Amino acid sequence: MEHLNGQNELLEELKENPPKIIGGYKKQGWAVKSLDKISNDPVEKEEDGTIMAKAVLESSDLSYYPAFLHLHPKKKGQILGVYFIAESKDQYDLIPFELAKEFIDKSDGELLPFRYRTIEKVEGDEFQKNWPEFS
Repeated sequence: MEHLNGQNELLEELKENPPKIIGGYKKQGWAVKSLDKISNDPVEKEEDGTIMAKAVLESSDLSYYPAFLHLHPKKKGQILGVYFIAESKDQYDLIPFELAKEFIDKSDGELLPFRYRTIEKVEGDEFQKNWPEFS
């Protein structure tokens, strides 16, 4: 329950200062350019063995969003979390999808389902069958 309370607090904070979510691009190249501006490596291994990977999401309306995916390589690349990118004054913030969707100018029906592709191939990810194409 502590996790949910933390998300509720974050949601209230975001409602007071709505984040500027990056994305909604007509071409995926713009999403890639946005990711290039962020200094993180394309694939980073976390202490718990999971992976954070830069990715491009393709929404059902064929618009593109730069994002970070939290993947579990020991579970064939299962997605543990999706994080949208928001521009802050002098930094970028990662906003969990569950919260970010509240601040995107589209209804869920226009965004979901997403297809995705990571910027670099993730070792052990069996969900991305067509990499570098969208899965």
